[in-house]
Amino acid sequence: MRQRHIIVVGGGTAGSVLAARLSASGSDRVTLLEAGPDESAYGDYVLDPSLAPDAWKGAGPVAQTMMRSEHGDISVFQARMMGGMSAANGLATLRGLPVDYDGWEASGLEGWGWGDVVETFKSLETDRDFGASALHGADGPLTVRRWRRDEMSAAQLAFLDGMEEAGNSPVGDINDPAQLPGIGVFPVTVDEKAQRLTTSLAFLTRQVRQRDNLTIQTEAEVARIVLEGKRACGVRLTSGEELLADEIIISTGALWSPVLLMRSGIGPAKDLAEHSIELKADLPVGESLSDHLGPGIFYRHEGPRGGSAGPAQSLYIGACNGVNPDYHLFPIARTPADAGEDGPTLFMMAAFLMRSSGKGSVKLSENEADGPQVIAPPLPDNGMDTLRHAFAKLAEWEETDAFKQSGCQQLVPTDLTAADAVESVLGRAFLSYGHMTSSCPMGPVLDADCRVLGVDGLRVVDASSMPTIPAGNTYLGTAMMAERVAQKMVQEGIA
Repeated sequence: MRQRHIIVVGGGTAGSVLAARLSASGSDRVTLLEAGPDESAYGDYVLDPSLAPDAWKGAGPVAQTMMRSEHGDISVFQARMMGGMSAANGLATLRGLPVDYDGWEASGLEGWGWGDVVETFKSLETDRDFGASALHGADGPLTVRRWRRDEMSAAQLAFLDGMEEAGNSPVGDINDPAQLPGIGVFPVTVDEKAQRLTTSLAFLTRQVRQRDNLTIQTEAEVARIVLEGKRACGVRLTSGEELLADEIIISTGALWSPVLLMRSGIGPAKDLAEHSIELKADLPVGESLSDHLGPGIFYRHEGPRGGSAGPAQSLYIGACNGVNPDYHLFPIARTPADAGEDGPTLFMMAAFLMRSSGKGSVKLSENEADGPQVIAPPLPDNGMDTLRHAFAKLAEWEETDAFKQSGCQQLVPTDLTAADAVESVLGRAFLSYGHMTSSCPMGPVLDADCRVLGVDGLRVVDASSMPTIPAGNTYLGTAMMAERVAQKMVQEGIA
């Protein structure tokens, strides 16, 4: 029987998982195309979003985009290197809530309910703190643990201790919905030396890369999907080279996957006509962008940062109604390498809404080199009330002994209990959590197996495929989706 050829476009969080899993049987040939460099580039770039949208350090392999919003422009990026955003994010492995995935299933997407996906989440991880349990796994490729007190920065410890002092419930496992809301510590994917573990490092191991049926090609940017009628048959690189395949999977992220579809003639008919692109499939690509958004408040304290952990350490998961978690509140510290030893130390307190209106958009620019035009989703209807609840919690923290003894203070003094406090802070710093999703969602654009509607041989598998945004960090959810789609493809005999 002829060996099938599958091309995975993008070696990021999802693409690395897909390439490893689809090549495991040896029955099909898999080509992974990554626009940026391989893992060898990790040491050359330090990406630090810890203080402000313009604080990215290094001219690393990233696609940086300005996202327009009602509260000002937000600088967002997607990493262009093996491992993708898992090579540049805060490492946080929060899954979201059962109600998120049950909502996917209730919308008609069979196989995506919590009872299904929790087993996949477990299979992905080796949890060093909890081991095998009802919520966690003990033999997956991603090693997970929580930051320890001796690794945490001074500001993060002040927040952790102060929030407990203020009467908020301590949470041992913030991936356990039964323990929320409360104050806890981020679980992260790090190796035994506390170094970042990307999906590329975890899944595309040396042994996997030696498979005869797996080809990994870096510095290979895809310009178009090649279509014959209603079937995808290959890809065209920006170099002009064309590669043919039986199946193509796009995994280039929530900003660039819709761009690649639209450049290939798959998207809203009106928008494609404006760019003189021949229409292949009229689908609402790029029309339902979601993200976790919120304000940031700048603080400082004297003395060194302290600790060795990443920028996200202690976390309060809040619930405006006291029951259903709907925001994250936490300090974002500079990375240890960038913080320096001389005071003062600066950090930002971020309050991110865990719900999104889903009314953002990704559109093509006139000049392809400019990247996409991105409009942030407006805040959800209850967004301001939720942020006021978060600010009240922050004000309580500022009254604790832990806060006062830490020496932390706002750079621009603001009464967080004032009626206009949220509006005032939003005007100074409006942030993205970097969790862009749902620009090519299952349902309107894809079926429940992430196949593009009306186009054979083409799938989109990454955060853009999520029908709605989960109430948690999207990194692990993206890996979960890749794992489940790969399993389905293997079961169907495609791979």
